[in-house]
Amino acid sequence: MKHQYTKLLIIIMAIGLGSCNKTIDLDPITSDTESNFYRDQKDCLQGLAAAYNVLLWDAPQNQNAPFQLISEVLGDKCFTGGASATDLPALQRVDRGALRTDDLTAKALWYKYYSGIYRTNILLEKLPAASFDEPELRERYAAEAKFLRAYYYFDLVRLYGNVPLILKVLAPSEYNQKQASPEEVYKQIGDDLLAAINTLPRYRNLTPDEYGRATSDAARGLLMRVWLYYTGYCKKSAMPNVSSQQILTISEELINNSGHDLLPKFSDVFINDAPFNHNNREAVFEIQYSSKANSGNFSYREEANGNLSVMLWSMRDPNSASVYAAGWSFAPIDAEFYNSFPNDDLRKDATFLLPKNLSVSFTPGYQNTDIFPKKWLALKANQSSRGDFRLNFPNHFISIRFSDILLMAAELQLLHGGTIGKAQTYFEKVAKRAHSSTYSPPTVTLDVIYRERELELALEGQRYWDLMRRGLDYAQARIDINRGEPFISKFNKDAEGLFPIPQEEIINTKYVLNQNKGY
Repeated sequence: MKHQYTKLLIIIMAIGLGSCNKTIDLDPITSDTESNFYRDQKDCLQGLAAAYNVLLWDAPQNQNAPFQLISEVLGDKCFTGGASATDLPALQRVDRGALRTDDLTAKALWYKYYSGIYRTNILLEKLPAASFDEPELRERYAAEAKFLRAYYYFDLVRLYGNVPLILKVLAPSEYNQKQASPEEVYKQIGDDLLAAINTLPRYRNLTPDEYGRATSDAARGLLMRVWLYYTGYCKKSAMPNVSSQQILTISEELINNSGHDLLPKFSDVFINDAPFNHNNREAVFEIQYSSKANSGNFSYREEANGNLSVMLWSMRDPNSASVYAAGWSFAPIDAEFYNSFPNDDLRKDATFLLPKNLSVSFTPGYQNTDIFPKKWLALKANQSSRGDFRLNFPNHFISIRFSDILLMAAELQLLHGGTIGKAQTYFEKVAKRAHSSTYSPPTVTLDVIYRERELELALEGQRYWDLMRRGLDYAQARIDINRGEPFISKFNKDAEGLFPIPQEEIINTKYVLNQNKGY
């Protein structure tokens, strides 16, 4: 853990809410350091921006590791891809349940999330003593920091299971932290999100220049997701600090009073060219990728602010006459998933791109299936003139969509003390948008909800975690695929679906950290 707690603030001072605008000069140009920086409202806003900025780290430690793409490769809808079988070996080990304790992907994501947690912790420690022209903003900044800390810890605990719970800036004598139990981590996530719910503004009250910042409704949505995952994966009846009745009430408040709603057309949620449709009312929490970074290159990708999944997931070398930019063809989509998608479902055309059907030729990559995601496309028109355009695609990523809220609420109503009538209503709102007026929706069951989630949230990084919360046997039965080389995927049931604790971290803590089962 030591390297997470020895960074000077000068590293993050170049970060704004939208972008970096120059490379970092290692020769100090200011006397501001971590110890004296957080003096006033302006300083604290920069510190908050630095905490948000970690959301944009799709290549921490220069490893190609966007969380949404990694999550899809872990699941049952995408393979490894790339130029060849040796293009990104660590990603193939993710796909085949064969991660090593020294794999850089696991190390990079550990680094990313603890970097974000560090930035939230230092802000929370410094806020009380800072001077504010608008005192109410002190509480808002603290609540946003708690939302982000909960967001980062949720990804950490899902990936690694057994992680240190660090809620302050550590002194050197405290670096060797023991792992907390998952229950302790989830309780802290719940505490942070409840605090955010009670303090942050509602979505309906935001001004447009505030879109992308955490709201009380985003905290409600994230808490719903955390609650369902914890009770499913950990086989509990409720979270330690949130009962089933509380989460039902929280979901109802979000649905009825937030100002969020579905857009009339599914395809309008995912518009890939300017002026896009970013931060629309269906976006409960949206990651604000940007093409504005002047810096960020293949030597230090954390300075880039673009959506790297766009580059990773798009086809290789499309013909020059097409509108498409060249990508790297990672995470090819399983043809069986495409074929299982009903042809009368209006989401199918908005979810998948089949270049050959458009007379677009391209260079086939490893495990090519001729199918690519349409929700995020690499377009020539979106290539930035700043930094390296391959790292700066401006397509936002909606981390929590209102349709997901409705389907989670349907599940909560069905299984956790609600009513079948409300479960049916919430399910139908999502399903009917995807069909013609003659569509007759089925009676809601858990399997019906899961199938709807599979279609509605396809390729958005949710599938693996949905499988995990229904049990390890359920996940293994769907993830284990063997159609002969190269189309093989495997689930590591011995590891309970978790990543390994990075071996370097175990060594750095003098073996205070324990390795997960199955490694």
